[in-house]
Amino acid sequence: MNMLHMVALALLAGLSPPPAKVVEPREIKSVQGLKPEEGIVRLSVRSQRQFIETAYLYFIQVRPDGSDAEQVLRFERGAGVPVMGTNMIDVKAKYYRVPAGRYRLLAYTVACGELPPPGSICFFGGRPLPTKAYVAGSPTIEVAPGAVTDAGDFVIEYTKEVDLDNFDLFDDRFSDEGYGVRWRAIRDGIRPEFAALPAGPPPAVPAQFRSRIECEQRPKNRTVQFPFRCRAGSPAR
Repeated sequence: MNMLHMVALALLAGLSPPPAKVVEPREIKSVQGLKPEEGIVRLSVRSQRQFIETAYLYFIQVRPDGSDAEQVLRFERGAGVPVMGTNMIDVKAKYYRVPAGRYRLLAYTVACGELPPPGSICFFGGRPLPTKAYVAGSPTIEVAPGAVTDAGDFVIEYTKEVDLDNFDLFDDRFSDEGYGVRWRAIRDGIRPEFAALPAGPPPAVPAQFRSRIECEQRPKNRTVQFPFRCRAGSPAR
């Protein structure tokens, strides 16, 4: 049987994470479902390689003084079934109803469906999966009432300095140390149903969170089990 649990090093050290109220924003299909105090967020969650479990991305609301509030938004991306043509690798933008405010990237994890405190590790099958919590300095998004915030594409990306264009198999493909969340802009325009709404400000993304992926789709002959990297103009699958 596979082992699946979160080991929180911060908790083992006797530290308690701040209390958080985790909610999952509802996907929205038209502006008619939008409440006056809400905005719309377009966001994509994906991974640079296929996992067999769900990926989770967390944003925490930020108070006007810059401190973290209690409300946490959780977005997720299921593994899909690659042999059936669905996966967690390609861009998949969704539109969500979100209370107006400012939010910053708080954490991400694969498989463990709970908010990871700083220093925690998610184990699956006895090996660590990509997991990290950001104390500060992470990307932020602004949600204005009645507006559309294009939050972008958040990718669980392999970040080690290896040439993935010429690298096929490697031992640490499940290592949590080899991955981090990276950001890309979404190429496609806002859906017509929401295009007439005011546009919210673009996300604030520090340089270290910018993705190195330059193509829109996984390159041809790159399998879903291993990370890819590609230059613009690389042949798509």
